[in-house]
Amino acid sequence: MPPVASKEVRLVARVSRDVQELVKNAAQMSGATLSQFVVEAVTAKATMVIEQARTIRLTLDGADRVFEALDNPPAPNRKLLAAARRIKEQKGFYDADSSGSTG
Repeated sequence: MPPVASKEVRLVARVSRDVQELVKNAAQMSGATLSQFVVEAVTAKATMVIEQARTIRLTLDGADRVFEALDNPPAPNRKLLAAARRIKEQKGFYDADSSGSTG
């Protein structure tokens, strides 16, 4: 979890009375305050959503194709050779926001 900022902000959500009671009961059962419980639950869910969004999923067939391409790459075509020549002439890759070479 990232470090807590020195200035805290408020997160507000409107929920039905039933949801409020459910969360309140769960917080009490876990020994946490309502705020602690909500923050922990929201943080866990947010972390899971972000992790899933950053994960590439392949079928076994798809994974086999990736490994096959890595083990036996096709010969470079004209466009790839031209791109490599441009990169060599430019002395590497450059990030649009920096002047340093990254590769």
